[in-house]
Amino acid sequence: MNRIRLIVGEDDFLVSEAAKRFIGETASVEVVDSISSTNADLQMRDLAAVAESVATPPFLDPSKATWWKNVGFLPQGGNKGPSEDVKKALEAFAAKLASSPLPDNQLFVITAPRLLATSVFAKKMKTVAEVVVFSEGKPWEKNAAAAARAVDAAAELGLRFEGGAVDAFVARVGSDARSIFSEVAKLRDYIEPGAKTITNADVAAVSSPGVGCEPEIWTVTDALGERSAARALSALAPFERESGFAVLATTVIEKFFRTLAVMKDAQEHGALEDATKGMSPFAARKNTGFLRNWTLTELRRARADFVALRERAVTSTDGMDSLVVAAVARACRRPGEGGRR
Repeated sequence: MNRIRLIVGEDDFLVSEAAKRFIGETASVEVVDSISSTNADLQMRDLAAVAESVATPPFLDPSKATWWKNVGFLPQGGNKGPSEDVKKALEAFAAKLASSPLPDNQLFVITAPRLLATSVFAKKMKTVAEVVVFSEGKPWEKNAAAAARAVDAAAELGLRFEGGAVDAFVARVGSDARSIFSEVAKLRDYIEPGAKTITNADVAAVSSPGVGCEPEIWTVTDALGERSAARALSALAPFERESGFAVLATTVIEKFFRTLAVMKDAQEHGALEDATKGMSPFAARKNTGFLRNWTLTELRRARADFVALRERAVTSTDGMDSLVVAAVARACRRPGEGGRR
């Protein structure tokens, strides 16, 4: 087993759990935490402490690990990363690790949010350490990884998501691993004793936005896709306080209805697969599900309404916010519920 590991990733939970698994049952663990080391003096202090710990074998304990965590000053490229002095010290430290292998009863792990893979430090560390990188990836890759993580977390608790529920869960909770595990545990406590399936209704009832999940405009379009006026107006409310609300809302909603109209037309002509090329798999599945709630005529009419509203919003803000809210409510009406639809 390689006795040195460098673990890199923005998700602190994933990174920390990976470090804990690597350390395992090691008898003694010395931790140097650099989370507050924001200047060169503190960074050089931490590096010296780490070097001393790594160079000191265990005495009374049979084994020892050194964990250097939250190292936010590894080389990152551009104007980010450490000062020149700290960078050179990091490179010298990596070279020393390569020339002085650790004994069998010692481990060393570095955890950091970011690292430039082409940096001298990274290249030297790759010669002596196993480097693990938790990559963010593209948005749909990130969503897919989060969905897989949620499914695994549920399975560990003897649960499973019903069709589509895991996508709804990720859309609401986000991709932060700690939030995913916490919210799955909440669902376990919420559903009926003995129940094994997490439903869309369960997710809607108890799941909360995770770390870094601020209100997003797609919460409005998702509610519109489901044709739920209550949810759409609730999702729209946080944005009404923002400057330029009418222009933002009408632009995003018009584009959403345009996309659904193109997909609905393609679906009716047996060409839906062609219409979804270039979309992320997550968005394609979600939007395809929305199509059942709309006729092509309704989608085209709704789009035309928001095109007209956007043109007005660009030239005048007087009363536009209330007109947008009314248009959202009107768009959600189904035939027979009143109004002109």
